[in-house]
Amino acid sequence: MNKNDSRFVAVNLTDAEWRALRAVTPDPCGWMKTQIQNLLAESGVAPVRDEQESSVEEWGALTS
Repeated sequence: MNKNDSRFVAVNLTDAEWRALRAVTPDPCGWMKTQIQNLLAESGVAPVRDEQESSVEEWGALTS
């Protein structure tokens, strides 16, 4: 993998867990991304971005 590859996170939830999550946050994927961004900001670890990054917002890889 090169540093321009995207990474995906998959979480297995039961249907009941998914519906409960949607009840407390209508955008669970956006919420999860915000949580990750906040965790990185608080930890002082910043995503590494490629200098020739496209206009689409993407996170660089911290590790391969």
